[in-house]
Amino acid sequence: MKLKKPIKSGIVLCCCITVLAFMAGCAQPPKQEIDAANAALQAAITAGAEQYAADELKGAQDLSAKLNGEMEKKEYKAAKQTAIQLKEAADKAKAAGEAGKLKAKETATALADEIKQGLEKSKGLVAGAEKAKLPAKLLQPVRDELAAAETGSKELDGMLAAEKFKEAADKGLQLKDQFARIELGIQDAKAKAAAAKKIATAKKTTKKKK
Repeated sequence: MKLKKPIKSGIVLCCCITVLAFMAGCAQPPKQEIDAANAALQAAITAGAEQYAADELKGAQDLSAKLNGEMEKKEYKAAKQTAIQLKEAADKAKAAGEAGKLKAKETATALADEIKQGLEKSKGLVAGAEKAKLPAKLLQPVRDELAAAETGSKELDGMLAAEKFKEAADKGLQLKDQFARIELGIQDAKAKAAAAKKIATAKKTTKKKK
């Protein structure tokens, strides 16, 4: 009968050790989950989520801020769940960023092809105007616009090479506006030249009558 007390004491001691071990385990920061979440968030940013999936990235960053707050308060159980949610959100942001970047690349590349054609057309229009011997004073603004468009076209190529697809698309739209101004400028120069010639002819006719 005397052996029962040591047995009971041993059982109680084992239970206490188990509980303490469990409590100690719960009190540990979820380092593995946090590391995975932070790595996923950085991967999303690297994939271009800041530019091409801003909404998805913001959701992940909000969870990151929540996770930091929970860690400061040592709410490790809640922090573990938030870290898991953060990784999932970051993975989605990365996928959305990659898809958005690919779409932007396709759009910018197609626009760049249009710009090359538009530039050649504008050069042809200016050359035709010069061949028609339109007054240099009337053509100068058009020449300046064409020079600016040629510079802009080179900048567009540089943006594509640097994978700055949104900036390239914006530059492409600006260049299309420039081409339109060149065409309108030549039409205006032709109209003014024709009007000036008509006035000059009228003056000559008046002098002959006198």
